[in-house]
Amino acid sequence: MSLSEPRDKRLPAFLTLLVTIIAGVMLAPILAPDTAHLVVGRALSAVILLTALWAAGVRPSRLLFFVPLVVAYFVAHHMGGRLAVTVALSLRAVFFAYTTVLIVLHTLRARTVTGDTIAGAACAYALTAVTWANLYQILELLRPGSFQIPPSWLLPPSGDPSIALQYFSFITLTTVGYGDIVPLNPRAGGLCIAEAVVGQLYVAIMIARLVGLQLVQRP
Repeated sequence: MSLSEPRDKRLPAFLTLLVTIIAGVMLAPILAPDTAHLVVGRALSAVILLTALWAAGVRPSRLLFFVPLVVAYFVAHHMGGRLAVTVALSLRAVFFAYTTVLIVLHTLRARTVTGDTIAGAACAYALTAVTWANLYQILELLRPGSFQIPPSWLLPPSGDPSIALQYFSFITLTTVGYGDIVPLNPRAGGLCIAEAVVGQLYVAIMIARLVGLQLVQRP
């Protein structure tokens, strides 16, 4: 599976990735109070990772990002420790960022507006939020207290903020800004500014690109 393959073969991968991300984002908060959350959350994360690799294309250069990530997550899961978790989250952020760039480049290079093009653009937008969510988790892990998070958002028994920061990433990217979770230091604020700017530029550029292609397609 590769971004260079025909569109009819690539379309299911983009659609599947988009549905998987949306399902993961929706199910994680619903299952958060449940004791099975960690198991389900890890399963959903694994499915998203595998689907992202499929959508980007299984090539040796991309496996260089994916294989170390799998190893790091295995070590972090079985050994724990702040360093192991930080490395795993960092590799996850790099992998998702790399995949996002590949999909964006493919979408911008498209000659026509198709379901494939729209699905790819939506995938890249959702993956941007997922990438930043990992960056927020890394910052909170290295600098506890970087975000003001309501206690009800923290998952027992360790007070895991991953669901809260994933939610915060999506509302920051879309500039909704409910104000229930807020950054408390310049590092966190800088990440928030970067995500908000990237999100707005992406929407403006991508809409302009797709509208332009649509106009060119008209007889």
